[in-house]
Amino acid sequence: MMLSALLVMVLAAAPVPRVRTETRPMMGTTVTVTLVGGTPEKAREGFDAAFGAFERVNQVMNEWRPDSELSAVNRKAGDGEWVPVPEDLCAALRRGVHGAEQTGGLFDPTWAALRGMWRFGTDLSPALPDAAELKDRCALISYKDLEFAPAANGGKPGCEVRLKRAGMQLGLGGLAKGWGVDEAVKKLRGQGFKDFFVQAGGDFYAAGKKADRPWKVGIRDPRGEPDNVFAVLEVSDAAFSTSGDYENFFVLEGKRYHHIIDPRTCYPATASRSATVLAPSAVDAEVLTKSVFILGGQEGLALAEKHGASAVVVTADNQVLVSPKLEKKLKRLKTPGP
Repeated sequence: MMLSALLVMVLAAAPVPRVRTETRPMMGTTVTVTLVGGTPEKAREGFDAAFGAFERVNQVMNEWRPDSELSAVNRKAGDGEWVPVPEDLCAALRRGVHGAEQTGGLFDPTWAALRGMWRFGTDLSPALPDAAELKDRCALISYKDLEFAPAANGGKPGCEVRLKRAGMQLGLGGLAKGWGVDEAVKKLRGQGFKDFFVQAGGDFYAAGKKADRPWKVGIRDPRGEPDNVFAVLEVSDAAFSTSGDYENFFVLEGKRYHHIIDPRTCYPATASRSATVLAPSAVDAEVLTKSVFILGGQEGLALAEKHGASAVVVTADNQVLVSPKLEKKLKRLKTPGP
C-alpha cells in the first residue's frame, strides 16, 4: 500500500514537457514552429534548422525574387536554352508536374503566366482583367511545356529545365509553403524531435502529440473572422491544408472573385468556399487542397481519396461534405455562416 502511494506521488510529480513556440514573417505569410520538450539550447537548434529550411525555399523557389533560381528559368522562357537549377528546385518542379498529372491539370505550376491579370488588395478598386488578354495568357498555361533536359546535367546534382514558349512563367506559390513545411519536418526529425507543429499560412504538419493528446486544428468558417472555426480535428503525424475564397478576394456587382484560379478557364473557381485536405505530407495536402477546391463537391472528395488523402469541402451553396475517413473524427461546432 505504501509503495502504491509512493508511485502515485512520483507520477504526479513528473514534469510536464515544456512547449516553446516561435513565429516569423516569411514567404509572404507567417511561419510558426512549436516544439515540445528538450532543453532551451536544443529548442534553439530546432528553431534555427526549421526556419532555415523555409529561408532556403524562399531563396530558390520564390518567383517574386529576381535573384531566385526560379526567376532565372522564367527570364529565359521561350529562348530554347536549358537553365541549370539546383537539386531541391529540380525536385520541386518534378513534384509540380506530378501534381498536375495527378489532378488532370487542376494544379499547374505554369499558372504564373496570369501574373498581374487578377489583382486583389484592399487598396485597389475591384476590376476584372481584360478578357482578350486573359484568353491569350491562359493559352500559355501548360505543365507539359515545362521541359527537363534528357541528360543528367553532367552528373552534377540538380537538372536543367526550360519553358517551351515565350510568355510562360513558373509559379510555385501553390506548392512552396508545403515544401518548406516538409523540409522543416525533416530537419526537426533529424534532430530527434518527435512532438512538434509546423505551420506556414494555411499549411500545417502536426508530429506526435501535445500534452499526451493529438494536436487539434480548426477549420475556418469561410464567412467568419480568421479565428472563427466551424469544426475541429485532432491530427497526429499528418499534414493539413486549407484553401478558401476568403484569403484574397474582391466583390464586384455582388459576385466574389478570389485568388484560387481554375486553369481551365483562368477565372476564379466557383464550386467551393473552402477545401481542407489531410494528407501524409504538406506538399501532398497543398497540391490537393487547391485542386479539390476547384473541382468541388463529391468529385473533389473523390480526388483527395484517390491519392491517399481525406477532405472537408464547404461548397458554394454552403454544404459541408466530409470524406468517410474523417466523418467520425471531425467535431462540428456549428454550421458555417451564410
